[in-house]
Amino acid sequence: MKKAGKISVLSIIVFICSVFWLMPLLLIFINSFKPYNDMLQEFLALPKSWSLNMYIETWTKFDFPLLIGNTLLYTICTVLIIALLAPMAAYKLARTKGKLSGVCFVLIIIPMMVPFQSYMITLTRLVANLGMTGSKIGYILVSTGLCMPLAVYMIHGFVKNVPIELEECACIDGASKVRTYFNIVLPLLKPILTTVVVLDTLATWNDIITNQLIVGGNAKAMNIQNALYMQFSAQTADWEHALPGIVMSMIPSLIFFVIMQKHIVGGITAGAVKG
Repeated sequence: MKKAGKISVLSIIVFICSVFWLMPLLLIFINSFKPYNDMLQEFLALPKSWSLNMYIETWTKFDFPLLIGNTLLYTICTVLIIALLAPMAAYKLARTKGKLSGVCFVLIIIPMMVPFQSYMITLTRLVANLGMTGSKIGYILVSTGLCMPLAVYMIHGFVKNVPIELEECACIDGASKVRTYFNIVLPLLKPILTTVVVLDTLATWNDIITNQLIVGGNAKAMNIQNALYMQFSAQTADWEHALPGIVMSMIPSLIFFVIMQKHIVGGITAGAVKG
């Protein structure tokens, strides 16, 4: 009876927290169908008409096909580079003994410990000096560099729990180090690598600060979030088109997260069990 009471209280707390976090999303969705005057006067009320006119106008005004293409390009390129290089770096650092390996690992994960705001101006000037400001390749490189430390850190801890005896057996059978990595080690990293891919996909898709710093006002290289942000200034705020744009930008990431959330839990659980 006592246990049932605890479960009931816990369920109520979870429900309240869910409502608290979902309410802003619900209000954004409801008001995305309203004209600006209705938003101001009846912000909490349901729209008088569920017309998709504002969505159609937003799709055309923001050139959403271009924005979606840019955002997909940035996300896919960033995730592919990380999925290729992060496991290699983490594996090498985890399997190499010595102070140099430890120093390299610390240097890689230091950006995780330093607030991005403390070095973003320096980073922006570096990109400008390299002539990559406003370019897609410049943003992809910066985005990859910012996501890499966490990926290496997570995979490094996972690799250390992979039995080295498997690699030794492969070596005895005549397999090279490269073949051992791709045929033995990499398949074992699938749970944590999937988690890294999901987290970096969501981070890149929803990024706004880095894209604004590197791409700036170049309309042909903006991602969705930056383009929506540019509709606001000290004098103007285009809520009529911003809210439908926000809803459309959230749909792909929400669908992706719902599909992949079990892999995130699986990757974290696998790492905990191995530990």
